[in-house]
Amino acid sequence: MPKTLEDVKFPGETFLEIEDPGLDFERAREAALGRVKKYDTDPMLVGWYDGKRDKQSPSEGCEDEESEPGWVRYAKAHGGNLTVNINDGEYVFIYRSAHQFKDTPR
Repeated sequence: MPKTLEDVKFPGETFLEIEDPGLDFERAREAALGRVKKYDTDPMLVGWYDGKRDKQSPSEGCEDEESEPGWVRYAKAHGGNLTVNINDGEYVFIYRSAHQFKDTPR
């Protein structure tokens, strides 16, 4: 069984807490992009997870037993090096940035 989000080591993870019961995917994506643009003017979104709808992109990935979810593996394999984790995994966005980031502890 693939790892749960709590077990995943996301690259360059940064956290946002948004206290808004009406928070949806689009608003979360905009907030994540705003955070990322503090570090890079032209980031590329390479993977995301929407916990409210239990959807991710890419939706099909190379998952195997004891592995990270496929969308995380895909994002890392395609240069994902900056993660915005919103509301403890409610939404997660992984971007490829020209800058290198150190992993931050929770």
